[in-house]
Amino acid sequence: MKEIIKKLIERKIVREDTLIEAEITKSFMGSPVVKQVILRVKQIADDHCLADKEGALEYNVPMRKIPYGSIKTIDGMDPAELAAVYGLGPKTARFKKKVLNDE
Repeated sequence: MKEIIKKLIERKIVREDTLIEAEITKSFMGSPVVKQVILRVKQIADDHCLADKEGALEYNVPMRKIPYGSIKTIDGMDPAELAAVYGLGPKTARFKKKVLNDE
């Protein structure tokens, strides 16, 4: 998955202000809780990106270091399917489905 995301970054499909979905760990009453959240990319590095929470109403929301392997979706799409759309990866099962017309 990391290689696919790196290809998407090289082609400038994933860049700053792109929305991603990833798992982060938050503290709830002293216990760590893993949550799926939508984040907005602010900086891109070699093996991770820095992102902050999308639509946060709080001030001083910390930037989070998100490894490329933990990204679940990019702009609402699976990274493998997004790469297949741009010809950067193999076609997924979604592309191989036949459309049957009912007449």
